[in-house]
Amino acid sequence: MSDPVRPSSISSDDGGMRALVRHHDWAATALGDVASWPPELRVALDLMLDARHPALVGWGTPASPTMPVLFNDAYARLLGAECPQALGQPLSAILPAAWPRLAPLVETALAGAPAWLGDVQLVPAATHTPGARHFSAAFSPLRDAAGTVHGFFHTAFAIDAGEHVRVEAALQRQAHESAEASRHRSEFLAVLAHELRNPMAPIRTGLEIMRLRADSPETIERVREMLERQTRQMTHLIDDLLDVARVTSGKIDIRKQLVDLNRVVASAVETSTPMIQGARHVLDVAMWGEPLLLDIDPTRVAQVINNLLTNAAKYTPPGGSIRLTVRKERSSGGGQAVVSVTDSGVGIPPEHQDTIFEMFNQVGRNMGLAQGGLGIGLSLVRQLVALHGGSVSAESPGAGLGSTFTVRLPLGARMAVPGDDTARQDRRTAQRRTYRILVVDDNVDAAESLSLLLQLNSHEIRTATNGRDALALAQEFVPDVAFLDIGMPGMTGFELATRLRGVPALARMTIVAVTGWGSEEDQARSREAGFDQHFTKPIAAETVSRLLAALD
Repeated sequence: MSDPVRPSSISSDDGGMRALVRHHDWAATALGDVASWPPELRVALDLMLDARHPALVGWGTPASPTMPVLFNDAYARLLGAECPQALGQPLSAILPAAWPRLAPLVETALAGAPAWLGDVQLVPAATHTPGARHFSAAFSPLRDAAGTVHGFFHTAFAIDAGEHVRVEAALQRQAHESAEASRHRSEFLAVLAHELRNPMAPIRTGLEIMRLRADSPETIERVREMLERQTRQMTHLIDDLLDVARVTSGKIDIRKQLVDLNRVVASAVETSTPMIQGARHVLDVAMWGEPLLLDIDPTRVAQVINNLLTNAAKYTPPGGSIRLTVRKERSSGGGQAVVSVTDSGVGIPPEHQDTIFEMFNQVGRNMGLAQGGLGIGLSLVRQLVALHGGSVSAESPGAGLGSTFTVRLPLGARMAVPGDDTARQDRRTAQRRTYRILVVDDNVDAAESLSLLLQLNSHEIRTATNGRDALALAQEFVPDVAFLDIGMPGMTGFELATRLRGVPALARMTIVAVTGWGSEEDQARSREAGFDQHFTKPIAAETVSRLLAALD
């Protein structure tokens, strides 16, 4: 019988699988006599027999649709007692339990591409044979000299039992976390749609009432107040969403200054009072008896306290109590200012106390309550406090027993810049001027509403609804200020700003972007296009007033 491999690699005293391969009656199999084996099969067989890890070669012939396999000593140990009968059999007969998972890999290899499976049990056919171990399996195509695929080279690497358990646990944990995240996202989108529809319904109804009762000043005034409330609610929802996105991406702008925390808290209380009073809660506020100077962004810290007060009002049944306290704690690091908000509300079950600050988490909804909100307020609180070097915690005796949220912020040490207060007062009292203003927006209602707002302060206004008309109008009108929408069809606001900057007569004009896009990338692109300011819609009257008051 001819030697199936190179003479240098097998001798008459070889044992194990080499001896079995040498003495096997291959003429009675689909592979035929060893003398007819192609050199590519001989080389693959030689490499496989030398391998220390389980390896197996399958080779096809025109004589049989099945593909007999040959394997090395390591694979023989894996097969155990079935080893003698397995030689020359197809892989599907040797490993029937694993074959459904291995078959696609074999097909891929025979198609000319490598394939790999991270975890499979290579269980031999006989149930009494031990070997139910976990392996990673790899398959590579075997080609002849012309490049035609005739078979596959298969290797198996055992996975440590302990490692397999750890990997399995990690995969299960990831699957659970992914399912939870998906559920939270689905709930969030449903709540977002609900929260946006809530203010939209009275706004639409209010507009219809104003149309039908245009002759009743009292009705118009009541509807106007309602529209303002609902618009503020929508703006608050959108601002929270944008703030979360900015904080998460590290692009939120924190503008610190040395301020008295008592004043910041008072501002937040004033903002939250209408909601607290609307729920008939009793609010008790205890300020610190002397100034607490902190180096903070007063707007953002007021936002934190307002969110905590709003959260307390929302999750406390009508007629409840809310207490806010401000105090100072001494420490070796210089001391901390502490703000606590305690309510008599629904409380926090023990199983939710570790996740209360996570995104989209709403304890009330999980307890069958429906207070509304997006479940992002407390997450935003935690992130904003962290940006100030502080911390926030939540405590509750349990469901129905109220809760306490505590914010700790480091006391400030930076000295105030002399003259800051005087300069701000000078700016506030400066005599207001009137300006020539161009408003450009393809949304006619948006352009008209901003124009009406500006006309209330006696400014001279011109409007355009596209970039081409705006460019011609600007050269004729020569405005001091231009408010441009960015997302206009045809000539965008970016292109219009660039072209306006190229007109010598408009060199000193202030150009303001008014758009629904407010990311850091959007603002950077605005600056590159020549915009002086970038405001997101809806633009508030105070924002416009501050801008115009700051102009020379």
